[in-house]
Amino acid sequence: MTEQQKTTVGFAVASFILGLFFLIPLLGTLLGILAIIFGIIALSQISKNKETLKGGWMAVTGIVLGALSVLIVPILGLLAAIAIPNMLRARMMSNDALAKSNLRTLSAAAEIYKTEYQLYPASKGALLTEGNSTLKQSYCDQTYSGFIYTCEFSNTGYRFKATPEVPGSSGSKIFTIVNGGMIVEEEPVIPYD
Repeated sequence: MTEQQKTTVGFAVASFILGLFFLIPLLGTLLGILAIIFGIIALSQISKNKETLKGGWMAVTGIVLGALSVLIVPILGLLAAIAIPNMLRARMMSNDALAKSNLRTLSAAAEIYKTEYQLYPASKGALLTEGNSTLKQSYCDQTYSGFIYTCEFSNTGYRFKATPEVPGSSGSKIFTIVNGGMIVEEEPVIPYD
């Protein structure tokens, strides 16, 4: 019997087609398991009747792609387990750096105000409206990039504070800046549930 006269095993075709879905997460894994099962069944049928059946390459390809789909999911899960915490840590460090930068901007604006008026601003409004071009936005009493900003003003000094909205997630430390631009870092208290 010639190769064209041989019948292709349906399980081999099914194994091949299901194996092609190996890149689709979760669905590809389920279909990959079916591709492996159908491929084994097809190879078994072909080996019993080699003279009239064909499709061995389809069955083997379906088994290989099915095995790939079963192996890809744990590898992707492992990569996600490594990458996600690092991305969250990088975002938290970025928020920390931004909070310190914002506090320095507020401090610089207050120091410029003191240089011009010989005393520190007594309010957020004085800091923003008294011709101070350094400060484009007041962060006082606002939440910005995961930090809650609080500001205390007096004619003799100031105290600006940035507290993480969610300690350990949006920021790692509480930052406080006082007269002269000195930043103090302290660990936030993380409540236990």
